Amino acid sequence: IELKHGAKLDERGIRLDGKQAYAASRSIGIDLKEKTLEVWVQLDDINQRGGGAISVQTLNGNIFDAIVYGEREKQRWMAGSNGFVRYSSFKGPEEKDAKGRPVHFAMVYRQDGTIIGYRDGQAYGQGYKSRGLQSYAAADAQVIFGLRHGTGPAGGRMLKGSILKARL
Repeated sequence: IELKHGAKLDERGIRLDGKQAYAASRSIGIDLKEKTLEVWVQLDDINQRGGGAISVQTLNGNIFDAIVYGEREKQRWMAGSNGFVRYSSFKGPEEKDAKGRPVHFAMVYRQDGTIIGYRDGQAYGQGYKSRGLQSYAAADAQVIFGLRHGTGPAGGRMLKGSILKARL
């Protein structure tokens, strides 16, 4: 993982400023279809909008799947994707705890296009069937933290808080 634009690694994890800081992996090295994104995250501001906690994306940042906070619905988690093509509301509850403590969020992407969210081990709202599963080629995909998608800082895409742990 490469820390970019002021992202810092401390005893809690990766610190993100919500303005420029993010972290990115090299190419993931495996073809990816069905997947689960997981993140343990603590937000600095529960009113922030549109930041990505963890994303898998093409290296140019144009195609992505991400755990996104507050972009379409204030204080709610969502499955972010390029042009919202795999997005639908989970109709989950507003986030109330992630500023005071880390929360665990997982997003499961199934072969049939179904996307299910889990918050602290419990179903988050209702899963839904998207337009279809997005696959990623081994040499043209990476994981990023703190940036919804792209190759550099961008307004409305940055997360302010700490990523304590993450898995793909």
